[in-house]
Amino acid sequence: MRRVGVLPALVTIANGYCGLLAIFKTHDGRLYDASWLILLAMVFDVLDGKIARIAGSTTKFGAYLDSLCDAISFGVAPAFLAKAVAETEMPGVLSPKLLTVLTALFALGALIRLARYNLEHASAGEGMDPEGTPVNWFDGLPTPGAAGVIASLVYLSRHDHWPVDFRFVLDSLPFLCPILGFLMVSRVQYVHFGNRFLRGRRDFVYLFAVVVTVAAVTHVPDVTLAAGFVGYGISGPLFHAFRRRRQPETAPEPLDPP
Repeated sequence: MRRVGVLPALVTIANGYCGLLAIFKTHDGRLYDASWLILLAMVFDVLDGKIARIAGSTTKFGAYLDSLCDAISFGVAPAFLAKAVAETEMPGVLSPKLLTVLTALFALGALIRLARYNLEHASAGEGMDPEGTPVNWFDGLPTPGAAGVIASLVYLSRHDHWPVDFRFVLDSLPFLCPILGFLMVSRVQYVHFGNRFLRGRRDFVYLFAVVVTVAAVTHVPDVTLAAGFVGYGISGPLFHAFRRRRQPETAPEPLDPP
């Protein structure tokens, strides 16, 4: 009988449990609680891989369990939350069928993204290429990043202590869903922050930046999280357009003489 790492599996299951609770809270109309549960699921999603590597218990079972839990927490739960928010905040503006299609495209994009990631990376481990080398870039928007856009905007709209009423962002959620779904299945590259900026030894500037980020999240979590996730979602297309503009244009090949 094959053995599995119990502690990493429990942390992964905690991720899926948060996703299920987010769906239940959304059904009960507690939309802001649902948004925080999706964000909490991301914490467990980060921890399970770290714990598995530290414990030396990385397995294919853990990788597949992680994808199944991610499908719930970062695929189904955000799509259901976006649909419930639209039905609550702008009733009758979009037809039920159109709203279902728009939000379902997010969940379907997440499922396709996770299936592709399993096919290309599950054997090597999270954050590794098939040869076992750490990668600095993701192909396509990671599902936690896409889910974070939805969840952080819902959480941002809750607070009224800012000069701007952020409830207007809720009207954009149904239209963001297909865009985020497309970015997840695309080959637009997104930076892997863990491997790119936190792996290995770094200058003190990096440590200072991490401290400032943690302080901002602690004191103004609503604006910081929304700005961070939305900025990350936009960064992929911006870097893609920037790289395309910097690539030298290749001269056309001469035609063969008649």
